[in-house]
Amino acid sequence: MKKALLPLMIASLVPASAFADVTVYGKAFVTWQNSDLGVADQQYTELVNNASRIGLKGSESATDDTKVIYQFEYQTKVDDGSISQTCTATSTTTTPAATTKTTCSVSGQTFSQRNIFVGLQSNFGVVKFGMFDTPLKLAQEKIDLFNDLIGDMQAVIQGETRAKNVVQYSTNEYNHITGNFAYINSEVDLPGTVNGYSASIVYNTKTIYLALANDHNVLNSNNKAVISSTITGAAAADDTDVVRAVGRFVVGPVTLGALYETYNNGKTGTSKIDDNGYLLSAKWEVDPKWALKAQYGQSNMMGATVESKTTSLGVDYKLSKNATLLGYYTKNEDDKAVTGFTKRDDTYIGGGIEFNF
Repeated sequence: MKKALLPLMIASLVPASAFADVTVYGKAFVTWQNSDLGVADQQYTELVNNASRIGLKGSESATDDTKVIYQFEYQTKVDDGSISQTCTATSTTTTPAATTKTTCSVSGQTFSQRNIFVGLQSNFGVVKFGMFDTPLKLAQEKIDLFNDLIGDMQAVIQGETRAKNVVQYSTNEYNHITGNFAYINSEVDLPGTVNGYSASIVYNTKTIYLALANDHNVLNSNNKAVISSTITGAAAADDTDVVRAVGRFVVGPVTLGALYETYNNGKTGTSKIDDNGYLLSAKWEVDPKWALKAQYGQSNMMGATVESKTTSLGVDYKLSKNATLLGYYTKNEDDKAVTGFTKRDDTYIGGGIEFNF
């Protein structure tokens, strides 16, 4: 039995009366796409899971003005039921002709951890403890119209981090303004060790959304606070710094979004990246059912001296309150390859369904 199944089985055995205020939620998001990888000279169709998930969240009153809040969210794979896939090619040289057979196997837990925390909510604001998206990541709000798809802004923008070992404080909303500060513990005692932080300030109304955020010593590759370059090995990294500004504007049936970001990986020499990038998006609600989407992003932060671009076009059809059919075209490309970074010249065309519950 997979250990990740135990929380759900245990929850199913507990009487409903034991939960003061709990909600089970999730998303099944799967697409079927044609992938044309130009540099690798490969073209194939694939069924793609797009961060499908299931979780539960809720609260319980502790005092008249304070309550305990919690969330347990896990990602699952709708396409093949696994977290990872390994393929091995075996060559045969026997007559009448040489052949190559590729065998693939899937492995990993049925569920992988996403946003999980426990905390307190009161008149003073919200305090959370756990593993969850940083304030800088959440600052992008919904301007990434191809979020979780192959056209996700992560194709050209750094900073989409779900950090571990986080203590976070968020203010209550005042005049549409909210502040967030997350302290990320490195949990090591080594020379040059530093903890990280992520902070944001957000202004949000129905028609205007503005945010400014900063990550310092937050490392994307392992979602841990950064260790100084004086430490060698897989955990070694340098001081990083990300600043992100975001705007979203609603004008009638049209929603316009923009993101600008600066990124410094703290390294020196040929590995140094100290550059910027941006993302522009537009969505037109043609009617209550149909919506057209377009998005373009460009940056010089994915690889040292590399310029990266992403272009996506899409159409959504709202099948019901919780179900949406969608189609998309995405082009991800880089101008060159450098050490540790593979050049892309990839085109994707696909469609699928997103169901939220």
